[in-house]
Amino acid sequence: MTIDETKLRQLVQVFLEENKKLNLSAFRTEEHCWVGNVLDSLSFLQALEKIEGLRAPQTLLDIGTGGGFPLLPLAICLPKTHCSGIDATKKKVDAVARIVESLGLTNVGLFSERFEDKARDKNFREKYDIVTARAVAPISILLEYAVPFLKVGGFCAFWKSSKVADELAGSTKAQKALSMSFAGIYEYELSPDFGKRLIVFFRKMKATSSEYPRKVGIPKSNPL
Repeated sequence: MTIDETKLRQLVQVFLEENKKLNLSAFRTEEHCWVGNVLDSLSFLQALEKIEGLRAPQTLLDIGTGGGFPLLPLAICLPKTHCSGIDATKKKVDAVARIVESLGLTNVGLFSERFEDKARDKNFREKYDIVTARAVAPISILLEYAVPFLKVGGFCAFWKSSKVADELAGSTKAQKALSMSFAGIYEYELSPDFGKRLIVFFRKMKATSSEYPRKVGIPKSNPL
């Protein structure tokens, strides 16, 4: 992997300009964006050495990519990985596309669609090594969004705050229904101002049943 700090700093500059036009992130200063968005995203790279079986992926999908985190920092630091981002809000996807173009990134693809619909597309179903999500939804919902995109043996990586025990406990039914196995937690601290953070990992053990994901809106309104 390549930690290209120059390119990452450029990302911050371009992102902050886009953030003035459209509310993509609450972090509006260089330092806050650097720590709260970029370094938080890159914690995934340290997790590669900590979670058993986890390797640098060839394909990665970031669901609910929003302003492009963790998608863009990971695309910069994993140039051999094809990184895709999906979000239902077209304005956000368009903003991320402008950032991608400005940075000259050639390993990023973007889609403005609902997760439930895109996961039914045979060109995207069970095609990814890693599916990431940051500040999107509770784990039980995220699993149904993410797992249909994953190859068997692939991993979900969900960024969460340190208070995750209830979410984990509430996701056991979803884990079973979707043939997922809890793979571990990577804990880290960005700075005293940001406090402790963590990434929760799950590994896909079997192919996903054709009944998942359920129709648009159901995973959120009636979680497994």
